[in-house]
Formats: sequence, C-alpha cells, structure tokens
Amino acid sequence: MKKMIISAIAASCALLGTTACTDYLYDGEIDLTPADKDVWVDYTFAHPCILGTAEDFARVKPHIEAADASDPVYVAWQQLCNNDFASATREPDPQETLVRGDATGTGVGGENYIHACRDAAAAYQLGLRWQLAGDRACAAQGVKILNAWAAVCKNITANDMNQYLLCGFQGYQFAAAAELLRDFDGWQAEDFAKFKTWMVDLWYRKNMEFLTNHGGTCNLHYWTNWDMANMCSVLSIGILTDDNEKVNYAINYFKNGVGSGCIKNMIPYDPVADPAGNSALIAQNMESGRDQGHATLVVAVSAEFCQMAWNIGEDLFGYDNNRMLAMFEYEAKYNVKPRATGTYTCSDNEMPFTEYKYCIDCSCSNKNHGAIHTAVSPEQRGKERPGWELIHSHYAKVKGLAPNNYYYSALFADQLRYNNGTLTGDGGAGDSRYGGTSAAFDQVGWGTLLYYRGE
Repeated sequence: MKKMIISAIAASCALLGTTACTDYLYDGEIDLTPADKDVWVDYTFAHPCILGTAEDFARVKPHIEAADASDPVYVAWQQLCNNDFASATREPDPQETLVRGDATGTGVGGENYIHACRDAAAAYQLGLRWQLAGDRACAAQGVKILNAWAAVCKNITANDMNQYLLCGFQGYQFAAAAELLRDFDGWQAEDFAKFKTWMVDLWYRKNMEFLTNHGGTCNLHYWTNWDMANMCSVLSIGILTDDNEKVNYAINYFKNGVGSGCIKNMIPYDPVADPAGNSALIAQNMESGRDQGHATLVVAVSAEFCQMAWNIGEDLFGYDNNRMLAMFEYEAKYNVKPRATGTYTCSDNEMPFTEYKYCIDCSCSNKNHGAIHTAVSPEQRGKERPGWELIHSHYAKVKGLAPNNYYYSALFADQLRYNNGTLTGDGGAGDSRYGGTSAAFDQVGWGTLLYYRGE
C-alpha cells in the first residue's frame, strides 16, 4: 500500500508569510496499509454513488412528473427548485485562501469559509436539478462553480484547529456535488480531472492530516462530529476518484479507528432498552451530554456517511447489531416533538444516561478542558437537522425492520416533512429552519426528495 507524504502542507503556509498555521501540522508520512484487524475490500463504484444513485433518481422522477401536490417527494422537489442556492443564475465566489477559525497570521482579514459553504451547497443542489430533471442550465452553473473553486482556491488554514471542520463538512459536500455533475457532457474531461486533483491535493490532504494526528492531542480530544466530517470527506473523495485506498481507510476507521469517529467511541456504551417501551434499543452518543446541537449533528453526518457506504455495498447502518440505529433512536427520542402533540416525548429524567468522562486523565498537554457528563444535556434541545428521512427510509423501507426499531426516528422524519403545519420536506441549506450560519451547511439534507418511500 502507498504512503502519503504531507509535510509539504507547511510550505503552503509559508507562501502566506506565516508559520502560525504550521503549529498544528503533522510533518511526516501516513501509512495507508490496513492494520491486521482491518479488512480490504475492492469496492465497485457505479457512478453516481455518493449520496444519490441512478436507482434513487429513477424512483424520484415519476413523482416529479406526476406533480401531485399531496406527494411529499414532489413538494420537496418544488422546495428545491425555489431555493436560492439551486438557481441557475447563482454565481460562484471562490477564495484563494479559506479561513475557518482564528485568522491571525494567515494573511486573511477574518473568517471567510462561509463562501465555500454556500457554493458547495449550491453546486450540490444544482446537481440534483440536473440528475432529476435534466436541467442543463443548472448543470452548467454547477460546473461553473466547481471549476471556479478548483482554479482559485489554494489553501485552507487558521491559527487554530477550526479549519478542520471546514475541511470535513465542505470537503464531502464539494465531492458530492461533483459526483452529481460528473456525467454532464458540458463538464470537460480536463476540467473534471483538475477538480478531482484539487479535491485530493487540498481537501483530502487536510482530512488525513487531522485524522492521523488530531493536532497532537489525545485520540478522543476532538468530538465525534470533527472526526465524522473528515471521514465523510475522505470517503466521498475516494468514491469520486475511484480510489479504494481512501474508501477502505474511511470505512475501516469507522469500524476500528482510534478516534471519536470509530463507532465504539462514537457510541461508547452498549444500547439499552427504551424505558417507555416504544423503541427496542437506544444508545447515547459521545456528545449527548454536551449539547443537542452537536449530538444531532452526529446523527445527520453519520447517517450520510452510512448512506455513502451503503451505495457502494457496505452496510454500516446495520453494523454491530444496528448500533447506529440505537443511537439515532436515542437522539430522536429526546429531541422530537411529534406533530400530533407538539411536545417532547419524555422528560429529562426519563432518559437513561451513563456517566461519560471527556478528556479526563488523558494524554493532552492541557489538563483544564476535561468534563464529566452525568445526564443528557438539555442545551439546544429540539434542534432540527435534516437526516431523519434518510434514517427512517432506510430502516423502515429498505431494511423492512419492525416499527418498534425506528419508532422515534419515524416521528422525527414526519415532523420535518412539515414546516409550520405545511407539507414541505426536510430540505437542506437555504431552508429557514436550519438558519444561515455554518450549522445550516453541516449536512447535505434533501432526504424527503431523495429517500422518501412512504410513511
């Protein structure tokens, strides 16, 4: 297997006239050879196959053509077409150097990563319009956005580690957008090749820098959403570029990795019975005692990671006796407000919780950041993020499990099909329910459009 040399990253910081951003860099080689406990698989990539497949698009198209105003898929399609990010007139705004975090020493006046958030979301939504309706104007504009970024953007940096959140979240969304547009005949082969090189040389390199070193901290210093975002980026770039090394790395990391994106660290305790008896099993995640904004982010991003793997033949949704499903159900149980009642399904003290020690007696040099969580956190309770439609559809319709396995996820999927009582679909970036800051761009969404197969 190959080794990846990433010491050259420091040189890109030197070009900015600063050494600040090199403080967090790993200067060495990444061994991509699977460990003994890892399994090498030669995956087949039937493009497109990151978040949507030809089968998905073929299933959705008749819903669009029927134009039934009572059909959740058609209504979600209308929501997409009316979204500002999906406009064929939307112009790109690429930045040469992207900063998320402290801009000191970077040569950039402040954070500007939101430009990448918006343009990655726009390219993805335009790609959906191409795949589902053959809209060439949308495809051409999506390609224009991707080409502009590949030509202009040279560096991702900050004077702190927050840059790696951008590398993860927007890395996989740029890749997912390109996957939707790769079959558009207006995307010249040379430009597509340049885009893939850009994804590997800039985004993947930064993803691996984070996953293999974590800024010199202990393996579990960074919360699950950090690892999972970068794992999504590695996996999606691997699929985009037909690179089994990258794909195997990401999937084996999920199963056996040392960081918080490994399933046993993400879900540190075995599932338990739902005290209310509605769901078979529930399980807290690493961030359940931190706050619900981040705990539900783990749900959204890990569900999309599992969907990418599913689309190339790897079942992570069901891995380790549906351990992911138990985590999805735990977060849904605590955060959902069923439409029938408009109130939470339980009180705080009805949520089972095992004490979680975050960075206590760890190897980090800073000993002042640890925390002990003794109960599920009520902070940001009720946070809505897209992703529940994907989860419900997979376990209920694709797997055909009994309803008591996905009881709360089904309620959340139903909740997000409606906005203020009006059928709308769960949407994605540009949906007012998710805001306009970075949180709105942390996941792709559009699950009602792509995955709805009935309630």
